[in-house]
Amino acid sequence: MKHLARGLKIGVVAGILLVGGYLLFLRANTSTTEPEETATVAESEESSAAEPEETETAKNTEETILNAESTVPEEIDEDENTEEESAASEEEEPSDTATLAFAGDVLFSELYLGAYDSSGIAAIADEEMLSHMQNADLFLLNEEFPFSLRGEPKEGKQYTFRTDPRYVSILQDLGADIVTLANNHALDYGQDAFCDTLDTLSQAGITYIGGGYDLAEASAPAVCTVNGQSFAIFGATRVSPSYEWYATSSQPGLFQTYDATRLNATITEADAEYDHVIVFVHWGIERNETPEDYQRTLAQGYIDAGADLIVGCHPHVLQGFEYYNGVPIIYSLGNYLFSNQTGETLLLETSFETDGSLDIQLVPCQRKGSGQALSVISAPETLYSRLTELSFGAEVTTDGVLQATTR
Repeated sequence: MKHLARGLKIGVVAGILLVGGYLLFLRANTSTTEPEETATVAESEESSAAEPEETETAKNTEETILNAESTVPEEIDEDENTEEESAASEEEEPSDTATLAFAGDVLFSELYLGAYDSSGIAAIADEEMLSHMQNADLFLLNEEFPFSLRGEPKEGKQYTFRTDPRYVSILQDLGADIVTLANNHALDYGQDAFCDTLDTLSQAGITYIGGGYDLAEASAPAVCTVNGQSFAIFGATRVSPSYEWYATSSQPGLFQTYDATRLNATITEADAEYDHVIVFVHWGIERNETPEDYQRTLAQGYIDAGADLIVGCHPHVLQGFEYYNGVPIIYSLGNYLFSNQTGETLLLETSFETDGSLDIQLVPCQRKGSGQALSVISAPETLYSRLTELSFGAEVTTDGVLQATTR
């Protein structure tokens, strides 16, 4: 049995060797004599066997290629994209310049209110003027009326004004951030109406200066930081009908500057704490184009105390400018949007730089007729020339820039 098993094993091994050799012989002959046909058959068989999987693979491959193609421009234009990203980054970087715009006397007549009700803010100012006001970092104006439906007109006063509180939306639409109440009309309808004004402005998100519930509030500056620069902005009046209008420690009212002692002291305190100090003051004689001597004296006192800009209102006409120790004084911005009156006026654009420099650009504007929206004056050369004549050591260039002179 052992010999039989051994014989079978030898036979099996021999058979395997013979079959293997024969297969090797066939493979060698086939690849030598029919390479193209074999290749074609192999490709055909491979394609046929792989077709179902290849369809899905092809789809995935196509998506991969498309995705790759969509990223190619980023790889090829890497430098270009880097420049674009850098430019975009520069555009998005906040400016170091703080732009504050100032306007003069504001009073909304019934004609204004009716036009606003029917046409909105476009009835008050056109798009160009709105862009100047709304795009400023801060826009300030003199609100020469109370927001209230209460009270009685002050007895014996020739002109008394007030406006329905719902029209505070006009100030919001104009872009007003801060208003001064330090003027000779804020208490035309008494203390209740005045307090309604304070509440109305607060609820509308508009800061007020020059008036308050007591002297501490009325004499305090509006404090804000714009593009990294800090400001303290005061409001005060040198024109009021009665001592009863002045704020006290227990009475609402205005901050007066007939006696500038308190204002000058607070300016000095603010100058030590903030980058810039501004005084928005009500003074002068109505309809006079030339400032009174006391205006010049007060302004110089504010500057000696530490003020960096003085802006004035009340005369209802434009007055000239002056530089004192390098600090600009704007004696009167005149009427801006005042009742139904028309005529030339200005929006003052001031640009404060981090190095302490201050640039001033005038925006000449007017209402051409009753009910017409405020618009830019296209040919202001005569106005600029007249303002230069009215100024002291200052001039307005042909492109509306205010600058100091040696004359």
